[in-house]
Amino acid sequence: MNKLVVLLACLALAGSALGQTWTNGPQSTFAYMRFDGEYFPGTAKVYFLGGRVGYLTTLGDIYSYTPLTGAYADVGVNMPVAVSNYDICLLRDDHDLSNGDTFGLYIVGGRYDAAPNYLDSVQVYYPTSNTAEVLHTDAFPGLAGGWITVAQSAIAYNNLMYVFGGFSDSGSATSAQAWLFDPLGTAGSRWSQLADMPLARAYPIAAIVDSFLFACGGDTWQNDSLLPRAQCQRLNLNDTAAGWTLVANMPVPTSQARAFGFDSDLAGDFAGDIIVAGRAVWPSESADCYIYDVASDSWDTFPSLAQRRRNHAGVYIPPEAGGTGVPGIWVFGGRQDLDTLCLQISEYYVINPIGAEENSGAQVGRGATVTPNPSRGQATIHLGPGAGGKATLKVFDVLGKEVCSGRSDRGSFVVKGLAAGTYVVRLETKNGKEETKFVVTR
Repeated sequence: MNKLVVLLACLALAGSALGQTWTNGPQSTFAYMRFDGEYFPGTAKVYFLGGRVGYLTTLGDIYSYTPLTGAYADVGVNMPVAVSNYDICLLRDDHDLSNGDTFGLYIVGGRYDAAPNYLDSVQVYYPTSNTAEVLHTDAFPGLAGGWITVAQSAIAYNNLMYVFGGFSDSGSATSAQAWLFDPLGTAGSRWSQLADMPLARAYPIAAIVDSFLFACGGDTWQNDSLLPRAQCQRLNLNDTAAGWTLVANMPVPTSQARAFGFDSDLAGDFAGDIIVAGRAVWPSESADCYIYDVASDSWDTFPSLAQRRRNHAGVYIPPEAGGTGVPGIWVFGGRQDLDTLCLQISEYYVINPIGAEENSGAQVGRGATVTPNPSRGQATIHLGPGAGGKATLKVFDVLGKEVCSGRSDRGSFVVKGLAAGTYVVRLETKNGKEETKFVVTR
């Protein structure tokens, strides 16, 4: 799961979430567990890169979910190697600069077929071109007891991927290793090792708040069993050499869940918080959820999921995706009771941006466009019909940083000099607000 998308819309979180419950979303056309999902702004879709459907069966079929329509689809492409037990990270690389295909969904390692068949390969799916490949030059170097690991966690921040933890039943060991992957680094040298975690574990629950990486709960491998832990630790990503420090334990031992982190400068109930959705005490699962306040270093309970589940996908879907349940945190699939029982029902918890009620859904002309899109550094933003006179524009990068702004009464704006990447455009007139997005390539 990717930290970038949580910041994508520079959301302010509202207090209207109090008293809310998780709501069932559209049922998927596939049934996966031990998998993940990721929202891709370039297509406004969520992607799932295969998953396990039974104890010995793993499929590599890639599916998409379109929040605006609530529809799932098989994209017609499979991952090169079908694996489970992975996290997805959205990263920008130099895959195909000439055609603007530079954003990939990365997964590291995973399990294929029966344990202990574990993979150390890095695989990438490119939504723009609908292609997938193995990154043969940079296999994951992490080990536990000298063996390839599985159930390590991965999360992206500032276009770098952090991978940590894992276990090997062949080596009867749990890993404390942490690694950094740079997608724009030299082929064959994209990995670098960071300080070990003080507590080795598999399935650490990952989130990032205010540039701190949190590894919460997780499992240790002991006597052929996964034992859940409550301990939590964090790493300052602005000073990784300082190593990890311990923070408050979770209320109960928890693993194989999904977490969502929100920076402290976002106004609202969840600013500076981490929400953990679902809970596993292997081999069972529960619907329990928890919330951690970074400033007070304390945990509390959070509304429970409607379904008990573990090894599910977790996705933050931003407001510009449109549709029901956005902006919101979503869970998809997962295991319930048996490895042969994979859930298809999704759930979401809406996080309303401040001002949404006042806007009453009004948009600036309902149809602002950006041309060309993708562009090569200069683009024209056109207001839709009925925009209503003068407009204010702000453009944000994928980290939520404002990169340019302006005003116009001519119905269009020209922006130029932007670096390659995905941008969110926010327009406002007397008739309301609207957001759209565009991509810059080089």
